[in-house]
Amino acid sequence: MTALIEQLKRDVKNWWLFTLIGILLLIAGFYTLSNPLSSYLGLSLFFGGLILVNGIMEFSFALSNRHQTHQWGWTLAAGILDTILGLILLVYPGLSMSILPFIVGFYILLLGASLTSYAFQLKNLATRNWGWVLIGGILTILLALSMIFNPVIGVATIIGWTSFAFIVGGLFNIIFSFQLKRIKDHMPK
Repeated sequence: MTALIEQLKRDVKNWWLFTLIGILLLIAGFYTLSNPLSSYLGLSLFFGGLILVNGIMEFSFALSNRHQTHQWGWTLAAGILDTILGLILLVYPGLSMSILPFIVGFYILLLGASLTSYAFQLKNLATRNWGWVLIGGILTILLALSMIFNPVIGVATIIGWTSFAFIVGGLFNIIFSFQLKRIKDHMPK
C-alpha cells in the first residue's frame, strides 16, 4: 500500500506532464487531419518498420529456440520473409502506402467475422441483446469490404481514425492531468 501511495505522490507531483502529453497528442491529431498525405506516408513507414522488427524478432526467436521447438524452421522462414518484406516496404514507401488499406481492411474483416461469431455464441447462451453485437459485426465487415474494394476509403479511414485517436487521447490526458492536480491540491504535504 505504501508503494502505491508513493507512486500516486510522484504522479500527482508531475501532474503537468499529462497536460503536456495531451497537448502533444492534440497537435498530432490536428496535424494528421491537416496534412493527410505526409501523415499517411508516416503511417506507411511505421507499418513497414513494424513488419521489419517483427521479422527480426521471429528470426531471433527461431534461432534461439531451435533445440526446444519442433518445426522451428517455419518460424525462421516467417521471420526471414517478414524481414525482407519490412525492408522492401521501407525502401519503397509507395508500395507500403498502396497496400496499407488492404492490410488494415483484411484485419478489420477478420475482426468483423469474429464479432459476428461471438454474437451467435451469445445467442446460443440465451444472452439478451446479442443482436447488437451481430449488428456491430456486420457493420465492421461492411466497413472492411469498403476499405478493401475502394482503397481511397481505406486511406481516409486510416487517417481519420488515427487523428481521432490522437485527439481523444489528448483530451483525456488533459482531463486526467487536472484530476491529478486536484488530488495534489488536497493532498497533505
